[in-house]
Amino acid sequence: MYKKYEVDLVGMLATDDYVREKIAKPRCIFINNQEAVQFNIKLISHPPDNFPNTSLFAGYSSDIEPLGFEDVDVMAYSHQERRCDNAYDWFDDKLLVFKARRSGDNYKIADVRYVRKPDGFTEQSVYTPVPIFSAETDNGPASFEDFMQKLWDDKFVGRVDGVSTETADTPPFVIWMDEESNFKLVGLFDRHRYAFGGFSFIFEELRVTYFNEEWFEDSILNPSQEILFVGSDIYQKMESALLDAPALTRDNALEPIQAEEPAAEAEQPLKAEEKVQPVSPAPAVRSEEAAKGEANAGSAGEEQFINDFIKTATNRGLLYSERDLINFHTAMKSSTLVILAGMSGTGKSRLVEVYGQALGLDPEQLRIIPVSPSWTDDADLIGYVDSIHNVYRPGDSRLIDTLVTAEDEKNRDKLYVVAFDEMNLSRVEHYFSKFLSVLEASPGRRKLQLYNEAQRLYNSKEYPPEVTIGDNVMFVGTVNIDESTYHFSDKVLDRANVITLEVLPFQQLLEVREVSSKRNDREWTLKDFRNIKTGSDALMLTSEETAFFWELHQLLEQTRGQGFGPRIVRQIDNYLKHLPQRQALTRPEAFDLQIVQRIMTKLRGPAELLNPLIGLYDEKANELENSQLLKLFDQNANLSHFTEARKVLRQKGRELKLNGYTL
Repeated sequence: MYKKYEVDLVGMLATDDYVREKIAKPRCIFINNQEAVQFNIKLISHPPDNFPNTSLFAGYSSDIEPLGFEDVDVMAYSHQERRCDNAYDWFDDKLLVFKARRSGDNYKIADVRYVRKPDGFTEQSVYTPVPIFSAETDNGPASFEDFMQKLWDDKFVGRVDGVSTETADTPPFVIWMDEESNFKLVGLFDRHRYAFGGFSFIFEELRVTYFNEEWFEDSILNPSQEILFVGSDIYQKMESALLDAPALTRDNALEPIQAEEPAAEAEQPLKAEEKVQPVSPAPAVRSEEAAKGEANAGSAGEEQFINDFIKTATNRGLLYSERDLINFHTAMKSSTLVILAGMSGTGKSRLVEVYGQALGLDPEQLRIIPVSPSWTDDADLIGYVDSIHNVYRPGDSRLIDTLVTAEDEKNRDKLYVVAFDEMNLSRVEHYFSKFLSVLEASPGRRKLQLYNEAQRLYNSKEYPPEVTIGDNVMFVGTVNIDESTYHFSDKVLDRANVITLEVLPFQQLLEVREVSSKRNDREWTLKDFRNIKTGSDALMLTSEETAFFWELHQLLEQTRGQGFGPRIVRQIDNYLKHLPQRQALTRPEAFDLQIVQRIMTKLRGPAELLNPLIGLYDEKANELENSQLLKLFDQNANLSHFTEARKVLRQKGRELKLNGYTL
């Protein structure tokens, strides 16, 4: 199989140790059977979401000779070492920008260009591509004003070569470059569309800020000046700068930028702290008493709901810990997708039913969809266009019927829960791919396209081309972990809170019996549910907590080659902000659970890769030795005891020792 990947990637010459670890070759650069210099390039930029799981690419002297590389003593067999050393010297200050080609199981570089290593480059640097738009962009806007206008009008803003156009790879922000090569950051984007006219970005709030020249310290501009590859630290600073910028409206979209722009006659650019910040209109001020009243009402309502939730579970004769119920409720409030995982028979599906009954939902509002092992693509779940009869055929799951009903104006204040039962009986990435992209967007902008609006179908009134998924619809899945199911990819885990229910002592079964299976007399509305949710988007994590996440990310990145992004940190923050005040689950305990549910689910792989991170398991002591993660937990004992994280880590260490890998 031969395949081309038309995205730009950044790579460095791999170290000999890295090559030995990955492909068991003694050296990174060697003379191959054709007497040509061959080398291995290590990928150091984030590839597209659907890119193969590979990090090494073969290259040859013929790939870099057009860039100025000159081989020496080609015909002298005795000088092979000198030829290799010459290649090592050439790569000393260079990184490669390239496209990947696949032939069978082999990957090589193509369309190769080089750039100098930036000042902030280290061996651990990882870069994220940020598209650059300008007046020179193919099919792009004529000016920054035109660019902003097209964004507001939901129009296409041009094509950028070398950037992934897949729906799962929406850049949170992009760069506008003016005629004098000055940069502005524009974002934050939830998702995008791509067609002949290029990108069209969808957003809830639009923000713009100037580019700080210090950010070039660890950034790489590709030779065509269409992509800026940004180091991890700088990328976070860019995103933070955008979040700190005021949200714009259509009317004032350009005014703050003009207000910040340095004076033309200034010899030196103004420092960031010297720039005049635009004055945003003051928000409407509520009285302190009104704010407290709303908060107290929401808190009291949630307290009553949790009591009803516990009572409903008890009346059904079901056995759950109060901590699990609060954890599940908090995740449902704060996450776009919640997954209940574990062995069969722990009550995962029943818990979803109990939650729906506690909310007072009728059967039409609680849709439980059994996943079939035969599902292979989106059509099995959401349906397809019957072109022979010119109608839309929804899937047998009735998911689309539920979403269309929930979107109806008369039902928009009703809550709906959609549960995918045993969702990993089939590969989630296949039948759930559209949903994974749609659920990333904010409520109100979550639009599921069923078919092209240009198609005229007989039942288009019943099933419109596009269904908007509001925040009155919540999604949950249940999964069994056994030999009959598929494991989740990072693409799914990045978007879900994965909860494993505690198995309580069986003696407690004697204390519970089914009394009633009735739903709650009070039906919770969307307005009620919003009242128990926080409206703040500001990050509430402490500086110690964000520092902990950064250290954890770096440990994972150095070991696995991939850590976790700002999205997961924000989602954890959102969970903690929605945590009810109950003794059964304190904030330090919830912090511990989020490490398990959002990050440790990604710890999978062979012992050779994970032993330094997880540690070596001592069977007699039932403890881990030389664990980098345990050391990090110990250093941050002021944040949490990390009781659950330590348990999971110990279990994974045991699996590594017994099986040589962990899942």
